[in-house]
Amino acid sequence: MTSNISAVIFDFNGTLFNDTDFHNRAWQNFAEKYHKTFSFRELEHHVHGSTNKEILNYLFQNELNPDEIISFSEEKEIIYRSICQRYPDQCILASGAEEYLNRLKRWGIARTIATASYLKNVEMYFDMFALDRWFEKDNIIYDSGVFRGKPNPDMFLAAAEKINIPIHECMIIEDSISGVLAAFNAGSRKIIAFSNDDHPGKFSQFDFVDQIVTDFRQIDMFLSIKRIQSQVH
Repeated sequence: MTSNISAVIFDFNGTLFNDTDFHNRAWQNFAEKYHKTFSFRELEHHVHGSTNKEILNYLFQNELNPDEIISFSEEKEIIYRSICQRYPDQCILASGAEEYLNRLKRWGIARTIATASYLKNVEMYFDMFALDRWFEKDNIIYDSGVFRGKPNPDMFLAAAEKINIPIHECMIIEDSISGVLAAFNAGSRKIIAFSNDDHPGKFSQFDFVDQIVTDFRQIDMFLSIKRIQSQVH
């Protein structure tokens, strides 16, 4: 894999913000209302990184109409946001993330986010974490109903286009299996798997993953070496 990296694309949920449990609980609460449930495997393979449309069609085993998708999605996201608001002390950026983002900003490395979250959630994150310190809201790729979910490459390709950097020059940081597969399918030449649970070994099956980390301070900082050196010195 090349070290000639000009930009970083972040997944958000489970990567910059460890809210996987919040989303799992929200989906389980939603599913229970309709006498359904998700197993751990289903959460890993059919929820994490997927769009709400894909998750809902899977849950109900049916192709829902657009109005149903909108209604059910908002219902689930209201549950999720209420959980976040109930536990504000747990709404913090991942370990080392703020330091890492400050460093990228100082070095002039382009960066954006590609998330399967809805716009209302993204707006909450910008308020909650003051993300405008590091990111331009207009460059964020989110679930607008246009993109296929991960492991399809759509969101990462759109994110690279937003910041006008070729995808092969973008390092992608992801926390899910579907996410790292999407990064590979998009054509990223440097993929970091961020493990915020007790199962970092789940990424070891993928030889295209350059590094598995549990803290942003562990990421090898060899992004665009010449570019960085010219700005530091």
